[in-house]
This record gives sequence, C-alpha cells and structure tokens, in this order.
Amino acid sequence: MNLKNFFSSILLAFQFFTIVPVNKQLDLTKQTVTGMFQFLPWLGVIMGAVVALIFEGLTLTDSSPLLIGFIVMMAFIIWTGGLHLDGFTDMGDAYFSYRDLKKRQDILDDPRVGAFGAMSLLFLVLTKLIVLTELVTQQILSVYWLMFVPFLARAALGFYITLTQSSKEKGLGYFFRTHIQLKQYMIVTLLSLCIGTAIIIYMTHNWTASILVVIALIIVPIYKWWTKKNFGGASGDLYGAFIEGTEAILWIALLCLN
Repeated sequence: MNLKNFFSSILLAFQFFTIVPVNKQLDLTKQTVTGMFQFLPWLGVIMGAVVALIFEGLTLTDSSPLLIGFIVMMAFIIWTGGLHLDGFTDMGDAYFSYRDLKKRQDILDDPRVGAFGAMSLLFLVLTKLIVLTELVTQQILSVYWLMFVPFLARAALGFYITLTQSSKEKGLGYFFRTHIQLKQYMIVTLLSLCIGTAIIIYMTHNWTASILVVIALIIVPIYKWWTKKNFGGASGDLYGAFIEGTEAILWIALLCLN
C-alpha cells in the first residue's frame, strides 16, 4: 500500500465509523477499503484514549460511579454516532420477529425501529451502564481497559468478516466484504491483535487481557453460526451488532475476572 492509500484508509475509517467530519471525497478501492478495516482496531484505541481522558478527569471530581459509568458509555456512543447501536437495534427487531429468513433480512434493511428493537437497545444500554458503573465502583476500570476493549471487539470483527459470507448480494456490508482482500486483512488483524495484547499485558502486568482475547475469539464462531442460521449470513447491521455485543460481553468478563 502506498502512502496515499494509507492515509486515505485512515480517513475512511474516521469517515465511516465515527462522527469526525472528514469532508473529502475518498476512493473506495480494494486497497483503501482493506486498509480501512485493518485500521479499525487501532481506531478503537484512539476512541478509547479520548474516553479515557474524560474518565481520568471525572475521577478527580466528586462524581458518583453511576455518573462516571453513564458518561463513559455515552462518550463511546457519541464517538460512533450510534452507528453500531443502530445495527444492534435492527438485529433485535429482525430476530425477535420470529419470521422466516427472507422477512428477517427485510426487517434488517428497514430503518424503522420496532418494539423488539427498542427493547434490545434498552437491554444493551442498561447492561453496559450497570457493568461500567460496577467496574468504576470496584476501581477496576482504567485507561488500559478503556482502550483495549474497543480495540479487541474491532479486531475480533475482522475474523467474523473474513469467515462469514454476506447474507445478500447488496448493501454496504456486502460492498465492503467484496472489496476487502480477505487474506491480507486476516494476517494484519492477527498481527494487530498480537501487538495490542502484548502491549496491554506489559502495561497491566497480568494475563487478564489474554483471557479476554480467548473470549472474543470464542464469540466469533458462535456469532457466525447464529447469524448464518437466523439471517443467512453477515450484513452491515450485524457487523455493528457484533461490535456492541462483544464489547458488552468483554466488560462483563472483565468484571468477573477481577
């Protein structure tokens, strides 16, 4: 990848996956799309670093653990503009409709939010809020984990994308997957995962991060099987739902491991 494609890939990652305004027309080629997804775990680190600064500032005040947990959760939501939450909501609407495969795929594409989607969203948000609050209360939440959890969820997404066929031959998820050089993506994501995990183990002086990696990698084949059974494969909404769901599970795991 040349230097122009490298910077284009980074800008594309911010353009598609954050609220950062990138007012520039960028080419969506196989090189830039692949680079965009390869950068995604490190985008999670950047997002987490900004949230960590907010967290550190709040710890210097008399803010309650509930308020800190709420602001941390909201900061991540604001970072993404609720993009991944939208995918989780659509997934909830489609799955709990208990309709046939084709109808579930149609519901995934429907921008409207139904009762099941709203309930799924509420359950996810409350789960994250309660767990993050408990992590703050028990003084487990730290700068390291605020950067590592979003990094790990997005690294695990790379394995899910690589291993899971698209549910339909249309949509943004299908476009992205057909423009990703899958072998290169897998290799770079694996390398990023090893580097990121080694760094966090060195910084925290314990092996909790390695256990979280194992949990994230176990989620991948389970989610692949579940989405294949219920939706016929992957889609853009299911990519977003994977990130949100995996982050929630990792926060719960972090709480249980300490």
